[in-house]
Amino acid sequence: MNDRTEKEVAREVHSTLYSKKTNAQKSVIKTYFDVNAVFEDPIVSVQGHDNIIRQFLLLATIFLNITPEIHTITDTVVAGNHHIVCIDAFIKYRLPLKLLLIRHEIELRTITRFEFNEQQKIVRHEDIWSLKDLLEKLPIIGCIYSGIWRRCTGLVTNQLVILTQETIKAWKYEL
Repeated sequence: MNDRTEKEVAREVHSTLYSKKTNAQKSVIKTYFDVNAVFEDPIVSVQGHDNIIRQFLLLATIFLNITPEIHTITDTVVAGNHHIVCIDAFIKYRLPLKLLLIRHEIELRTITRFEFNEQQKIVRHEDIWSLKDLLEKLPIIGCIYSGIWRRCTGLVTNQLVILTQETIKAWKYEL
């Protein structure tokens, strides 16, 4: 890594992956990721350079613009001489359509966790973000999810709890 710290490498990798620079994305993955590295987030889990590259190419294809805003970077050494770097950032994704009354930019708080091995290669890249936050920010889906779906789910689960409690009471009474 040319005397660069894992923190410096993680900052470069993060700012490159969350951009539209597809050639640079391929380069940082091939340079800094182990060949068997794993990338995962709440929706996907993939392994290997080519599969990880495809995930970030997909983002670059879907969105008009991707802008990361890093707030903090922390690091620590863990068992097995692995180095963990965590980046807390807000990433703005601009949708290709700008329709009247529909939000065309999604800002998602993301905690990115890079795990470096003894050879200073990234063996695991995990993005942690809230599926709720994402769904609420999507055009049309957000209104349905937050306004209807979550409330209905709450009503249904409450009724299931009441039904279960009443069934248990009745069963105990029978005994």
